[in-house]
Amino acid sequence: MKILVTGGTGRIGANLVTRLLEAGHSIRSFVYPGDASRAGKLDTFDGVETVYGDLRNAEDVGKAVAGVDAIYHLAAAFQGPFDNRQYLDINAMGTLNLLESVRELGPSLHRFVYASTEGVYWDARVNGRYFEEPITEDMIGEYPNMPYLMTKWLGEELAMVYHHQYGVPTCAMRFSTVIEPSEFLNDAGLPKLFLYSAAYKTYSDAKSYQMSNMPGNDESDPDVQAMIETLVAGWDGEEKLLLSLNPNGVPYRQHFADVRDIADGLALAIEGDEAVGEAFNLAGAALFDWGELAPMLAERYNMPYAEARIPFMNYFELDLSKIKTKLGFEPVHDFASILETAEAIKRGEATDVIPTGVMFGEAEG
Repeated sequence: MKILVTGGTGRIGANLVTRLLEAGHSIRSFVYPGDASRAGKLDTFDGVETVYGDLRNAEDVGKAVAGVDAIYHLAAAFQGPFDNRQYLDINAMGTLNLLESVRELGPSLHRFVYASTEGVYWDARVNGRYFEEPITEDMIGEYPNMPYLMTKWLGEELAMVYHHQYGVPTCAMRFSTVIEPSEFLNDAGLPKLFLYSAAYKTYSDAKSYQMSNMPGNDESDPDVQAMIETLVAGWDGEEKLLLSLNPNGVPYRQHFADVRDIADGLALAIEGDEAVGEAFNLAGAALFDWGELAPMLAERYNMPYAEARIPFMNYFELDLSKIKTKLGFEPVHDFASILETAEAIKRGEATDVIPTGVMFGEAEG
């Protein structure tokens, strides 16, 4: 098949493209001109056509859609130089432009695969996410946070409406937080997610942080203030690891996905009719439990670690029963695999991962 991959040079897109090429497909990669530093990432691969355009431009989108048999819509405004209106234009209206182009130019499209997010389960009125039971696909939150989560949810809703109303063969994949191993370690070779300095930086300006990022919390809440003050006071300028605790004292626990597991799951979405009209949780084998991992990492890197309660809840696992049963998905990359690959990349060794590169940087040369 000829497959359009929007965001084909991104952290997920490039790793998906290699799997689709291995399966014998040809690729049209749709690249945002503002992401110039990564535009040539796929130039060395045979069978890849790169086209440039903006999802907000219906003409650009129409040219990209014309003549393809399937579409993976991965491109989105994320951690980039965009404001809330631009997030809405790119993530929601950009998806609408794709769907309208499919109606006009791709009536026999085999599959439209939409990249959604675990964030559809979060609620903007709650400071964090705490689920004692695995999250199933029917547990949608009422108010996903702006700008990214809400606008991605709107895109998923549009894609599903176009399936039911116009017959577009849509499948939505709700990603857990994706880890591309080259991004897992900092310049010193230490795991970013477990560093005390990162938490200190986030919470040292407590009032500013609360006002902008902590829905549902009064900035004068004494419990919140006590947690922040204790966390900040525990920083002595020497790097150490942090065993992050929820406000109730339970260690953080979060479901992640290695980019390779995400790519493998996405590849399955075009193989069977069972995917059409369905939304799936897509996560990896990487279930991070800070209570287990912080002490292990402290021993591995010969560093001290400390415990601290964080005024942001983080405890959840995605239920993968549906994608395993319907599509035969089996994730393989657990925490050890991610860490070993990250360390190999840091040593300059070749791996089976295409690194993300610098987002929104200027082209070299």
